[in-house]
Amino acid sequence: MAPDPTDDSAPKKRPLARRAKQVSLSTMDRMEREDLQKQLTHGRIRRVKCDEGQPACVRCISTGRKCDGYDINAKPRSRQNQTLVKQIPIRRIYPPTPSLPRPLQADISGTEMERFYFHCFRSIAGQAVGIRHKYNAMFWKDCIPRYCYEVDSVRHAFVAFGAAYHNFQTAGERVDPAAPPSRTERFIIQQYTLALSGLAQDIQQVNVRRQYGIVLISCLAFFCVEMLRNDGQAALTHLSNGLQLMANLPDEVADILQNPEKWSQGADTSHARVLYMMRLLSRWETSMRLITGNFRPMLTLLTYESRKLDATSGMDASSLEGIYEAVDSYCQDVSAFAWLTRDRRGDIYFWDQRRPKIQHSVLAERSTLLGEHFLRHINSGSLGRLQAQDLIFFHSSMLRHKGATLVLKMLPLPEVLSQSPEPDELSLFEDFITSACTVRYLLTSSTDASASSDLNADLAVVPALYVTGSNCRDEGLRRKILHLAMEWPQRENLWDGPALRHMLDTNGLKPSRTKVDTNAANAGNKGA
Repeated sequence: MAPDPTDDSAPKKRPLARRAKQVSLSTMDRMEREDLQKQLTHGRIRRVKCDEGQPACVRCISTGRKCDGYDINAKPRSRQNQTLVKQIPIRRIYPPTPSLPRPLQADISGTEMERFYFHCFRSIAGQAVGIRHKYNAMFWKDCIPRYCYEVDSVRHAFVAFGAAYHNFQTAGERVDPAAPPSRTERFIIQQYTLALSGLAQDIQQVNVRRQYGIVLISCLAFFCVEMLRNDGQAALTHLSNGLQLMANLPDEVADILQNPEKWSQGADTSHARVLYMMRLLSRWETSMRLITGNFRPMLTLLTYESRKLDATSGMDASSLEGIYEAVDSYCQDVSAFAWLTRDRRGDIYFWDQRRPKIQHSVLAERSTLLGEHFLRHINSGSLGRLQAQDLIFFHSSMLRHKGATLVLKMLPLPEVLSQSPEPDELSLFEDFITSACTVRYLLTSSTDASASSDLNADLAVVPALYVTGSNCRDEGLRRKILHLAMEWPQRENLWDGPALRHMLDTNGLKPSRTKVDTNAANAGNKGA
């Protein structure tokens, strides 16, 4: 029986040719789609640049293609391939090896001039403004550049610092602040302004710890720029802001100092960064007191308060580096104690009281312990194995220790005498002068290029000479010590800047405008 053509339920047979044509079109369409998909995939790999800030990215590793470059400001794309993500956890967690720096063009985004001066900063940072500390290289070579990559205002601040330092090295000190600015000075001001204006924007929508990191690091750069531009008052303002922040840390940031184990795990360097900044700012604070006598050393007082009754605080005699750290802490604590008792010179009633007498005796005991450690290293014969720069640093640390001890001894005594000081007092200051001449001789006679040509060695001799000379009660010895500070043959970091040396003019001393005669200095030291 033939099927009813009006019945819709009956199956409809299409012609064989038509069905073959449809199958052929479907197959071609599928092949075209697959081919198009391959072309799009391959095109995306060929054209797009890497969007990760790591030395090796997922796409470069997975495809075997050469990296086109990095856009450090772009956010990494999400990874669909979980297998690849699991293969590279270490690359995402740990920073790149410091010994394999990225090319200069990849360091920061900016103009050619900005990249040039950023490179200038990176090449001198640890030596120009750093201090001798175990975290010095980590802070200046890794931490600061990392902030510059990530925060625009910090980048502009340190580009300005690099330009200011380069300008200081090539053009010398800025003698007349009212003179028209040069091209480089205009660039410094431009970058400085960009950093200041962008700072408020960059600290929004970040946590408190990040905010403090950005602001404190910016303060370091601003202080350095103003010191290099010979504007001590502006430098003091920036330093005061940084010290105020560091002395009043919120709980989230203070926890980094109070729990070092928590903030020192793996690649986390939070504790090391904060510890280094505190030591650096304390050093600058101590020296900046020389420029303005009424400057309250907030951070120095804070650290002294925590160890004022501990005679062995920070005393690690197992190595020379440990002794240097102890000298630094001792000098800062003497400076804090001197500020607290600045109006009590010659006050017999005050110095007979129990509290100041105990604090004075604790500092005196620390001085004695340090002196014994220095003497032990001298008698052991280990100094003969030191490199020239290390030997200079050893003697400069010993000089700073002697200077701080003399300041401590002078605190209870009246400033003005009706007669000459006792012979024992005079001999101590004469020994201090002899030690200073030894350091000067080592500096001027050294054949080590790193010791003789580094104009920013961290010795801190000039501030020690000035403070000790100012506390000397014999006019002849006092002027001799201050002349040593004025004629010191080596510039020491940024705290021995023009403001410090020009300040000595108030003591009736005029700085020499001629260079130190190395041969004459050597002959004088040999005679001494």
